[in-house]
Amino acid sequence: MNGNNRIADYIKEVCDQIKNKEVHPAITLELENHFAEKIEDYREAGYGEDEATRIAIAEMGDPVDVGRHLHQAHKPRMEWGILAIVGILLGVGLLVLYSLQIAQNEQNWLERQLNGILIGTVALVAILFSDYNRLKRYSRLLYFVTLLLLLFTLSFGDPVHNIPHLDIRVEVLNVFYISPFLLIVAIAGIFTEWKENGRFTIMKAIALFLPPCFLLLSVRQDYSIIMFLIGYVTLLIASQANWRAVLSFLGMSFSIIIGKYYLFATPQELDRFFYFLNPYSDPTGKGYQTIQSMETIQSAGMWGHGFGSTMDTLPALESNYIFVYLVHSLGLVAGASIFILGIVLLVRLLLTIKQVKDSYGAMLLSGITTLFFTPFFWSIFMTMGLVPYANVYLPLVSYGYGITQLVLQMALIGLVLNVYRRKDIQPLTKAS
Repeated sequence: MNGNNRIADYIKEVCDQIKNKEVHPAITLELENHFAEKIEDYREAGYGEDEATRIAIAEMGDPVDVGRHLHQAHKPRMEWGILAIVGILLGVGLLVLYSLQIAQNEQNWLERQLNGILIGTVALVAILFSDYNRLKRYSRLLYFVTLLLLLFTLSFGDPVHNIPHLDIRVEVLNVFYISPFLLIVAIAGIFTEWKENGRFTIMKAIALFLPPCFLLLSVRQDYSIIMFLIGYVTLLIASQANWRAVLSFLGMSFSIIIGKYYLFATPQELDRFFYFLNPYSDPTGKGYQTIQSMETIQSAGMWGHGFGSTMDTLPALESNYIFVYLVHSLGLVAGASIFILGIVLLVRLLLTIKQVKDSYGAMLLSGITTLFFTPFFWSIFMTMGLVPYANVYLPLVSYGYGITQLVLQMALIGLVLNVYRRKDIQPLTKAS
């Protein structure tokens, strides 16, 4: 048997021990490179081809042992901690909605939320067991399709509370709320491609930012542009753009946004900001909701007013103000627990980002972290009067925009788990 056949048989026996077939080509390439280098070293030392091959194979050790070691190193992992926290948040959301449904005699919230969880679970599992790297090749397509969707909705959408929505029969979609999620996922792939090819420049990043920025600014949904801006800056930092470029980008972005509101803001939009700073200047008018929200939380006590307790001082308790009702009915302990769960989940995600070696995976996780935690903490701080009111929902807990936002959030969690699951099976690079 010649040297090449012996090496091929050795590598085949190694790969037979590794159940994850996706890494077989990468491991084969790595072993072939290793053998080529070793054999070349021995040939330079004066050994013949066959003898050099025999020594190189002997040095590698038993192929079964090597294969078992590589199997453990490249075995897909599951981040059970993240999955457990997500399950708890979903359970808390169902509990609070059930309590609110009893209090307000509403029949649809719980059923629709359960439907959303069911569809979201299917989406999560489907994404979990796919290869997230395949998404990168469609990043540009996703970016331009999202822009076209925004343009189409702006031109032909049905207005709901003065914001164009897209009616797809089974659901009325707020495309302007959904679009930052799609755009950030798309831009993560585009930035990664630019970095890999050495074509990343701040001017290209600005050019990519401006079209969706102007489209989002064209409607009166302030929170969407805030979330898009925070996500975009996070991706700039994750792409290791220099701080001068990031600060220049922030200066330009804030100039555009401030200019828009200076020139085109309605009195209601300006009032929302000024009365956030001092809600007690109009306690029965513009500052009413902020004051009621803060006073409800302060008066809830440690254990709240009980499951199913009524509350009629605020609107949208199932969506924007669900955290207020959670504290009102279940107490400050429950509210603090949700906040702490959010902190723990954030820390676990940040630790996961550090463990991911693949640049695209790390970029995706950075973007998803902002997409999840910007609304998470904003919706809590908003009820305490710490940030201005926005049409934002507590992820996995609130019932808002039908089931769309819930399915989207669970899909993002599936993407997070997918990246974590594959963090130890990234393709190996060819030896130089």
